[in-house]
Amino acid sequence: MSDALTGTDLLPVWFTTALGPMAPPRRAEEWLETALDVLTYRVTYQVTDPVLALGSAPDASRYPRRTARFKELKRDLRNWGWPLGAGWGDPAREGPETIV
Repeated sequence: MSDALTGTDLLPVWFTTALGPMAPPRRAEEWLETALDVLTYRVTYQVTDPVLALGSAPDASRYPRRTARFKELKRDLRNWGWPLGAGWGDPAREGPETIV
């Protein structure tokens, strides 16, 4: 992950849409933890959507554990939405809705 973030390669659209192009200086560790959680979710549940970080919402009746994780990550991602989610500026300021 660190290599991708410090290199010159472009990050996937879903990544930059949900998390922005880089970690905010004051909360880099929290941002990286969320990024790794999202990557883990995508691998675990084989999410391949090129735009939505978490893909489509799972069927809650069939996949309750996945649904709970989806909701938790969706809430976490609202902190990092680009361009000015709460993690990027004034913590009291609400950012735009994040595409997840």
